[in-house]
Amino acid sequence: MSDLDARRARHAVRRAARQLAEDAPRLTAGSASALRAGLAARTARLRRAALTAWLTGVPEHVIAADGHLPVTVVHAWVAAGHAPRHTDGGRG
Repeated sequence: MSDLDARRARHAVRRAARQLAEDAPRLTAGSASALRAGLAARTARLRRAALTAWLTGVPEHVIAADGHLPVTVVHAWVAAGHAPRHTDGGRG
């Protein structure tokens, strides 16, 4: 993929992480079921953005930094997404 695709994908990860962080306090003001549903939806968006970024060639550690996530979480999301492995293991 192109550098532009990777930049857009990284931006999507940062935007999804920011949205999750910004919405969490508002979601806690509602019911427990609304909190769970809201957090699940925003986390799913972040997960999809992370997987898309990985598929464009962004290494796992860069996605983790962009999304304010542990690398192990990004790695688990990539593995669960059944994405093909980068030749460098997603770390380069």
